[in-house]
Amino acid sequence: MNLQTIANAAIILLLVGFIAFRQLQWRPVIVARMWRFPIIMGVIGLFLISTQTKGQTLTAFDIGVILIELVIAVGVGALMGRIAQFKKLDTGNAPQAAEFASRTGWVGMVLWIVMIGIRVGIDIWATQAGSKLAASTGIILIVLAVNRLSRTAVFAARVAKLDSAALSQQG
Repeated sequence: MNLQTIANAAIILLLVGFIAFRQLQWRPVIVARMWRFPIIMGVIGLFLISTQTKGQTLTAFDIGVILIELVIAVGVGALMGRIAQFKKLDTGNAPQAAEFASRTGWVGMVLWIVMIGIRVGIDIWATQAGSKLAASTGIILIVLAVNRLSRTAVFAARVAKLDSAALSQQG
């Protein structure tokens, strides 16, 4: 086990724990704020890729593995956004005028763990097949960022529908 593998495991455990905890909590939905975390994570991932992969050749296998991971991340993120539960907040107590709170609950946590398990399996397979890029920390962060971006996109669409339904009930 090398330092890269230990670093990847530590990053995965921290992010899984952080996001799993948040899956179970009712959190105010402020869509503008929801975009920040995945964008920052994606930028850090791109930076890490640029520094970790200098002099390495990008192979068709690397591209294929990364595309598979990204498709899985988008699908699981969209599903997490779809299964999220929403509740109306008392706007007097809501931070930054959030009208709704959401959580994905235990099903969301299971989806999250399944996605991470698939990611680890692909990482092991890709490493054994000789891919260093597909197993890099940067790709891990990008895959997680894409998952969160997909989830946020579905949240944004659902919140827009909830807002329009609330407006039509007022009028």
